[in-house]
Amino acid sequence: MANRAVPLSNTEFYDRFLPVPPGAQKPTKHDRGTLCRMFSVFKDAKRRAWQEDKVADKFTEIVNTHDLAPGMKFALSQHRYDPDDETKRKVDGAFFKSDMAPTDGRPHWADQLVTVEFKTDNTNYDPYDDNPKKAMDSENKERKKVRGQIISYVELVFKKQHRTHLFLLVVIGKSFRVTRWDRSGTVVTPLVDYAAHPEVLYEFLWRVGVVSPETLGLDPTATPVRPDSPEYLLMDKMAERVESDLPAEFRTVTEAESGNVFEYVRTAFRESLDEDWPRWKLAIPQEDGPAREFLVGKPHFCAKGMAGRGTRGYVAIDLSGETRKFVWLKDAWRTYYDLVESEGTVLQLLNRHKVVNVPTFVCHSDLPGQSTRTPEIWDLNNERRKSAQASAQPAANVPSTSTVPPRCASAQTPGASSSSSSSLKRARSDEEERLDMPPPPPPPNRAGTTEVEPSQDECPLRRHIHYRLVVKEVGRPLHTFINGHHLVSVVYNCIQAHQEAVEKTNTLHRDISGGNILIYPCVVYDKVSKRKTIALRGLLTDWELSKDITRGPRPRAARLPERTGTWQFMSVFLINEPTKAVEVPDELEAFFHVLLYYSVRYLRSNCRDVPLYMEHYFEAYAIEEGRYRCGRTKTITMKTGQLYISLNNGELQFDSPIDRILQVWLGWLKARYEVRTYEQHVGLKALRSLRSEQAIEPPSHSAQANTMVDEPSELEDDVFSGKLKSLTPQPPSPVTISDAKRLFQHKPVISMLYMCLLDDSRAGLPCDWPTNDKVPDQYPATVKKRLQTAPTDLFECGPSSKRRKVESVAATISARGSMLVQSSVRTIGSSTGSRPDSGYASGSSPVVEEGSGTQYA
Repeated sequence: MANRAVPLSNTEFYDRFLPVPPGAQKPTKHDRGTLCRMFSVFKDAKRRAWQEDKVADKFTEIVNTHDLAPGMKFALSQHRYDPDDETKRKVDGAFFKSDMAPTDGRPHWADQLVTVEFKTDNTNYDPYDDNPKKAMDSENKERKKVRGQIISYVELVFKKQHRTHLFLLVVIGKSFRVTRWDRSGTVVTPLVDYAAHPEVLYEFLWRVGVVSPETLGLDPTATPVRPDSPEYLLMDKMAERVESDLPAEFRTVTEAESGNVFEYVRTAFRESLDEDWPRWKLAIPQEDGPAREFLVGKPHFCAKGMAGRGTRGYVAIDLSGETRKFVWLKDAWRTYYDLVESEGTVLQLLNRHKVVNVPTFVCHSDLPGQSTRTPEIWDLNNERRKSAQASAQPAANVPSTSTVPPRCASAQTPGASSSSSSSLKRARSDEEERLDMPPPPPPPNRAGTTEVEPSQDECPLRRHIHYRLVVKEVGRPLHTFINGHHLVSVVYNCIQAHQEAVEKTNTLHRDISGGNILIYPCVVYDKVSKRKTIALRGLLTDWELSKDITRGPRPRAARLPERTGTWQFMSVFLINEPTKAVEVPDELEAFFHVLLYYSVRYLRSNCRDVPLYMEHYFEAYAIEEGRYRCGRTKTITMKTGQLYISLNNGELQFDSPIDRILQVWLGWLKARYEVRTYEQHVGLKALRSLRSEQAIEPPSHSAQANTMVDEPSELEDDVFSGKLKSLTPQPPSPVTISDAKRLFQHKPVISMLYMCLLDDSRAGLPCDWPTNDKVPDQYPATVKKRLQTAPTDLFECGPSSKRRKVESVAATISARGSMLVQSSVRTIGSSTGSRPDSGYASGSSPVVEEGSGTQYA
């Protein structure tokens, strides 16, 4: 969450986010004099060299003894972690409801109301900087470390609970800050000495105790399911094994079996009923009636990171109607801008036009009153900044030399600190700081239009609104395909879906990735055998980034701050040209990369070092002129039309019809890049011609003759007699142009795949598909990366360690001069588990955005 901290004075913070409920009154016994005596013990804390534990113990004693947070108890947990917590994180403490306060010294993340972190009285342990001339997200190494630690705690609370926001109190010796976290960023109060001004701290504690759970950030549409409730028993019952459940395999079914549940769906639901994880009843409001309710357990997918959509995916029980059915429920904080339609709206459109192989819409809704508020505070501060600058201008309109206005425009709270050793640099949190990378340059145009970049007056924080979507299908991840023939057929199904979406509804998906292509077992009628059979078809999911291609450029007020995509599968054009709008050829290239990715990783081939090839081709990147560019291997493959695996082994081969598919498809892609390269050259040539008219007159011949070049004693006349290769791109041939045009429509690719799948004579050589060409995962998460990795904030993986999403990757790197990093030494991602389909993954893939929660189990 780099550069996402927004300052606000304590008074405004309390009034905006913790308004006093009607009728609430502070106890008269807690006057300022009494409070000063309570907290006087902390005045000498620094001189006495009190460490965190000592400060925490005294703080706990005072708060609980004097009931400073009514109805709550504060509990420490700095030495023990929850048994079910794989991360083994130990936050210092938290406030709980009085009747739920733990006594075992563990965090109990699912029950925390307000989280608290203690630090020794040292500026280096303050995660933020109050100096208005410097970045609030301090770049100091120790401060970044503390900030990253805090982010990990906030992320875990959001993961365990259903929240709109979270208040976290940071206590640094005898000073404190209050922070408010949501999916857009963090609002931070100034550092206040509570030993000198205890009333400021008490105001926060008292308000926390008297406001509603919703004000503290608990989602009112999520109700805990208690063990003694009928819903709890229903969940247990539906998780039990049923003999009549269908296996996810090719076979015929009887009429009686056709409506049965698939085994993998019930198994996935059963696995979600973790005894250490709370169960929930989630409500989705409906315009035409009462809210629909769904029962869920542990999410099968949970996007990592705080900033972004925070997507979670569940196998859920639909409580509507008499028949309880399993469905897929997606809970996310979608981007909230004009002309950005919700995924459910897009699915309804696709379903109305009977687009094949897409999810079936059940219901959806934005949750009322649940949108991120951090951008609101950024806008407030920005307006105040502009007003202060305008009022500081001299009457004679002479450029002003006035100082920068205070970071918090409203009155500063007594005791606010302004000292810091930070400089104005981009700061990365624990989720972002995998490598020391330069700060970013001004972001390029990411909307794919000719609009200019937003000015500093436009909020850089994404606006999100809480959203839930339910679809009928619970799919399976793409890596569960049976063999190469099945893999190609699944990709074929999804290209069909893409074609119909474009041709019937003018909708472009814009995020083709391995995580968004699922396998959906369904019962169909076979016209040949005249029986019902189980088909394992491809399902193209996660349409939340889709766009109506007939709509022109968006108005400035409606633009989405970042364009997203999935790094491993994005076309070379989209990676290298951040202003380029997504087109059908880019999507078809993404399908090619998906097929290649899963073929190399899961099929038998002549590639001897699969992990290294995967890193070079799919995850490598280059840095050129301060911007992220596509890796060398992927780029060369598109330019040459050859899938080289090494200088010795030659080209990649699978000894199956996949070789022919990749060869033909890649030939069309090569033609497209050849045409595009020539078009770029022509455009650049025209630009150079225009510039040459304004150029300085070149030196005369006589001036050139005066240079220090002595004629050698002998000259060999024929050194230029050989045929020189022209460095100027030549116009593409008619055949090349024709091949390139094939990618502007779906029919050629669909026809090629169809002929190869059915061994059609028009495919040329017979298509002898092997049945046992699938092998175990050759690029498992346990494989250690051998190439240096890029920081995860390249993706607002957002999604997710499973998927790498690029939200204008170019905007995450500095323009500190031109530099080029060979793709052979850097790859996208930061952990061995950062793969598009490692375990349960989201449906779109990380940023560049965290996962979007595709429906599969």
